[in-house]
Parts: sequence; structure tokens; C-alpha cells
Amino acid sequence: MGVFDSVKNKVILYAMSAYGSMCRKTYLKKSRNADQVTEKMFKRIIRGNQHTEFGRRYDFAHIRTIEDYRRKVPYTTYEDYREYLERTSETGEQNLITSERIDFLAKTSGTTGVTKLIPVVNTSYKPYVKCASIFIRILTEQLKKRGIPAGKGLNTIETECHISKGGVREGFISAYALSSAKMVIPAITCLPKEVFGYGDDVDMKYIKARYAMQDKHLVYIMSVFMSTLTDLVKYMMDNHQMLINDIRTGTIDPEVKLDPVLREKLEKKLRPDPQRADELKDIFMQGTDQLIVSRLWPDMSVIIAIGTGEFTPFTEKMRTFCEKDVVFCYEMYAASEALVASAMEAENKDYLLIPDGGFFEFLPVDQEEPQPLLPHELKVGELYEIVVTSLSGLYRYRIKDVIRVTGFEGKNPLVQFGYRKEQLINITGVKLTIEHITNAIKGFEKQSGVQVLDYSLYTDTDFAPWRIVAFMELDGEVPKAKEDCLREILDEELTKVNPEYGRMLKIGECSPSVICQVKKNTYRQFRMQKVQNGASDNQVKTIRFIDSEEKYEFFKAAVIQSYH
Repeated sequence: MGVFDSVKNKVILYAMSAYGSMCRKTYLKKSRNADQVTEKMFKRIIRGNQHTEFGRRYDFAHIRTIEDYRRKVPYTTYEDYREYLERTSETGEQNLITSERIDFLAKTSGTTGVTKLIPVVNTSYKPYVKCASIFIRILTEQLKKRGIPAGKGLNTIETECHISKGGVREGFISAYALSSAKMVIPAITCLPKEVFGYGDDVDMKYIKARYAMQDKHLVYIMSVFMSTLTDLVKYMMDNHQMLINDIRTGTIDPEVKLDPVLREKLEKKLRPDPQRADELKDIFMQGTDQLIVSRLWPDMSVIIAIGTGEFTPFTEKMRTFCEKDVVFCYEMYAASEALVASAMEAENKDYLLIPDGGFFEFLPVDQEEPQPLLPHELKVGELYEIVVTSLSGLYRYRIKDVIRVTGFEGKNPLVQFGYRKEQLINITGVKLTIEHITNAIKGFEKQSGVQVLDYSLYTDTDFAPWRIVAFMELDGEVPKAKEDCLREILDEELTKVNPEYGRMLKIGECSPSVICQVKKNTYRQFRMQKVQNGASDNQVKTIRFIDSEEKYEFFKAAVIQSYH
């Protein structure tokens, strides 16, 4: 960086850090009176939207209490809003579900099988900015500890969006983030501003890797999911010779997919850097299995991404790429519909419910006819389904996510993601959630001595009696002494997390599991295929439960060894 860029970078980082420190203090202060804050948020949303079409339909004008709200407004799903959102997209019509102007429709990742358009208004995005500033606070604290004045990082956000027929921007939520911070992002990220706004006509993985490797002094890496980061590091490993050559010559490989106009703009600014190329060559000659991130970027201080729950294996892999003094910030727990909770400290897996993220209700999952509870009414250790009333026009919306309460800050709960209601095995009384599977795989690794890089489960109901098929991508070879007992180890670990599974095995109500080892990079290829089909690289989540024949056939075709 030049002197001006360096000063600008430092000023922006520390200004954001100061704002983040203030936001953190405010959130902790509000947590003391979370019950009062919750009621104020509820009243603000209802009063502010009483004159919308949805508000008139459900008589918001005469809703005075939370009990009134629950009597008048039923639980909703996306289908209750589809018509409204299509009208906004097609004609630009406003004031349908929110009085605030919808200026962006965020595309979901289609995890549940249907791509949706979720409304975004300026007010609903403010909590994201506050939490991002808290992450920058974590970064600057680490920089101070290490004596590093400041520095840029790699932010892997996606930027493409388009204008609908009705004149409303549509795209992935990260594109809205960029537009909201377009004056800030170029100063704190290593990516050139010219690449922002491009989509399928740009090989963004190459762009991210190329510009990141070129800058020796990166201090952070930020993404949505930790799996995106491990995939990117693997891409660097696989393509390091091409990347190093391009850095040496100041060019872009002709095989890289780029818009011609963009290629010309980038190549005009690129300069040969043989010194950095030689450094990179030496680094990769030493091997790529350990500490590659810290060797590429000695100033690397913080990794920021969702890395808990189902993303734990990717976090563990990312840690092997980093020195021990690199800290991890697990970012936030957010659905497309709302920001629910966020990390307040580095290395903390408990997320604090965000009081200005919306009005939240919670349904106990262990009740047949659950009664909704408010945040301060929850109990530590219990599981709850989230019901969101958002700042952008979704009311009593069941996002079908389940969280576990791990503690309290004042009257405000600390939570961890449990599972999606669709993503669990529930047959003949056996319930296995993502939380169950994550713990079972950890036990499996410990007992078998085999490292599992990625995995997913399929319920084979065509087999009599039914059985679990576990697809696993393994690191290294299976020890000969363990080959004959791998399946038994998995079933033992599944029984530990849910004894009902073991009982069903014992009485013959289900068959022993099958472990199918798949080829290396199978899961990475699956994620790449999703991106090629239009998903955002930052929104492709892990696949823990295979819920379609199409997915089953993909993984079945990648099997190289089965353990019965």
C-alpha cells in the first residue's frame, strides 16, 4: 500500500473498531433489560406497519399487546408473502408488507429446495453493520497485541445483483452489503474495486486467490461460511503454479474466465512482482499440509466466518493452516430473514441474541402444541424453534431453525444453532439432528483414528429394515486394523448421542449403518456445482442430510470404498 492508502486503511479500521466497541457496550447494556427491549421492538414494528396492506389485513391498528398480536396474526411461511414480493419485483409496488421502502430483494441459497426473495430495507441491515464493526474491533485488538499498525484483508463477499422489472435490486444479501459500504470496502480489502458487481462471467475464486496471494501483509480473512475459506485455500494449493506465474509476470492466465472489459482494466493496473513470486515458490516448495495460511501471510491475525455446528470440521481444518496466535471469530447467526444473534468476542461459540434484529418468539421443540415464549422466558439447555417478526416485513415467520440456549447475558439469551427442522432423521422414533451427527462424527474420529474431512447421511428406507448410509470424505487411508470395525464404531457413536438408535438396532427395527468413502474433493465439487448452477459461493452450506435422489446419486457415483 502507498502512504495515503495505508493512512486511509488505518483510519477506517480504527473508526469502525470504535463504533464496534460502542455497539458491543450498547448490546450488553440492553441485555440487562431484554424483556423491556423486546416489547419496545414489538410495538415499533406493529405501529410502524399498520397502514401496509398486510397490516390492514391483520388489523395492526388495534393490536396493543403481544397477546393481541398472537391472537390476530397466525404463524406464517414464505407462501404467505410470495404474492406481495412478486408484485414488488414485477411492478415496484411498495407499502405491501412494510412501510419502509424495499430497495433490495435478497435471494436465498435454496437450501430447502426453493429459491426465495427476502425483503431488505435499510433499517433491517443496520444490525449487520453494527456486528461487522464488532468483528473489526476484535481484529484491531489482535493487531495491537501483535504490534501490527493496520492492514488489508480478504473479504470473500459476492457482489452481483440485477434490477428487476419493477426497478428493485435483486441478488445475494452480500451484494447489498457491498453497496452499503462501497466507500469502505476497497480500503480494507485486497480485492480491486473493479471486480465488484460481476457474477458468472468472472472466475471470482481465481480473483480472490490471485490478489490475496499477491499481498504479503494481509491481516484478516472474512467469509460467510468457514467451508468457503477452506475451499479457497485448497484452490490456492491446487493452482499455485499458475497463480505464482501470473504474479511474477503481472498477468492473468488466458484460461481464466473473465469479462474482456474487466480483464483489460485489471491488467492495466497489474505489475510484475518477481520478489513475491519467489517467496511464494519457496513457501509452496516446503509443502502445503501445515500452517500454509500463516506462511503465506505472516501478519494474519483473525479468521472471521461462521465455523460452529455443522461447520466445525472446516474450522478444525482451517486451524491447521494457521499459527496458534491466529484467533477465530465465529461471526453471527443469521438467516436470510433476519440477523438473530452475533458473537461478541473472539473464540466464543455462544451468540448473543441481537435485540434490534427483530421481534423474536420461541417454540419449545419438545412440546406437541408449543406455546410461544419471549427471549427472557427461555431456559438454559433447551431447544427452541425461532419465530421471526422482522424489520423488513415478515410477521411471525417460521424460519424452521432450531437453537439451543447456552446461557444468559442479563435477561438476554446466549444461543447456538441446533439444526433446521427439515434437516434431521426422524424415523420410528429415532431423531438425529445436526448436533447429534456432529458429536457422533467427533467420537467416530477419536475411536477410529480416521480424520473425516466432510460427511453427510442418507436414510435408506428402501432397505429393509431401514438403515443409515454415511458418505464420508476421509483424510488419508483407513488403518487396516480398523477396516472391519468402522461401521460398528459409527453405530456406537450414534447410539451414544441418541440411545433410541441403539435400541432400534438391538430389536431389529433398523439395520446396521453403511459407511461409503467418497473420492477426495467430492464435497468441494458438489459446492462448485451449486455455484455453477447459480448459487452464491458464500451461501453454499454444508450438506449433512441427503434429502433428494439427485444428491444421493451424486455422492453414490463418488464412492470408492464401502464398509458394511
